[in-house]
Amino acid sequence: MKRNWLPLIIGFIITILALFAVFVFLIFLPKKQTSDDKIAFITVIPAPTSTPIVGLTIVPTPTIEITETIENIYKFQVGEFVQITGTSGEGLRLRSEPGRSFSVKFIGMDAEVFEVIDGPVEADGFRWWYLEAPYDKTRNGWSVDEYLQVVTVP
Repeated sequence: MKRNWLPLIIGFIITILALFAVFVFLIFLPKKQTSDDKIAFITVIPAPTSTPIVGLTIVPTPTIEITETIENIYKFQVGEFVQITGTSGEGLRLRSEPGRSFSVKFIGMDAEVFEVIDGPVEADGFRWWYLEAPYDKTRNGWSVDEYLQVVTVP
């Protein structure tokens, strides 16, 4: 009895092609994102630039002679910008009023910059200054000057 091999060979080739197609499909199938994958969105904030003033004429003012000098005994004064430094990552407590007994409004972290709005006030053996963040006017409070240092540009 002679066996016809042609249908068997065609079936074998179709099976191999089907397996190859499934293999290629699984390799090139895009992976679905699971809920465990984290997505980070990066917002680029441009650095501030100075605005040029065109046509400004500088008129010199007369020099005033100061006869008496007043020595500033404080590390900084109202209107200057200060930066929190030296807290070893613990941050600096900014309080609702000058004094250790008043509530903490928030904690400012190292390298955070604030503008000096008021002060100094002597209380609880410390010199207290009222600080306000230039980027968020709601971030304000009283702080001691031990962990503050003057910066020239906020």
